[in-house]
Amino acid sequence: MYYKLNLILTYFSPAISFLLIEGLLLFQIFKKRLPSLKNLKILLQIFITFLIIFAIFLSVLNYYAWKQNDISKHLLPPFASITYILHYSWQHYLFEPVIVILVALLAFWLIKLLNQKFKNTFFYDEEPYLAALGILATSWPNCLIFLSLVLFLGVISHFVVKEKRFPLLYFWLPCALLVLLLSGIISKYLIINQFVI
Repeated sequence: MYYKLNLILTYFSPAISFLLIEGLLLFQIFKKRLPSLKNLKILLQIFITFLIIFAIFLSVLNYYAWKQNDISKHLLPPFASITYILHYSWQHYLFEPVIVILVALLAFWLIKLLNQKFKNTFFYDEEPYLAALGILATSWPNCLIFLSLVLFLGVISHFVVKEKRFPLLYFWLPCALLVLLLSGIISKYLIINQFVI
């Protein structure tokens, strides 16, 4: 049971993230546009809901796995306080999704705020949604690499293209996909793994 739980944790959520970003990127390439703001908002809401439900599902699955084992069942009520399993579930399944959702929402509102303050000088209307989706897909702490990569490419292209606004619109999805594909290398070799929760 623990093997199945780890398998689900290891592959299912990253696979959904990859399919979402790849689907959006293919849509952008072949349709030569992004989905409407309304559809991007719906996608963002669905993805946040998925992350929360998936974390709760893993917590319930862990509880069930412990209950079936003669040793670990003593960590559950009535043998032990319910606070132990709640704390364990929070640390192992819920904390990281909550952090990445908060970072995504923070980036979303920061981009919106900058756009309002500077009268849409820096970002296109779709960018808060793409940034938030990229953060949610790449997860913590790889979202820090994702954001750094997008901003780096944006600054470089700003000097090359010399446009008034940073042309970040076409960087969010490819950078998210790149970070997803290289997540194993990133977590193994870069200092970013010091931020793992």
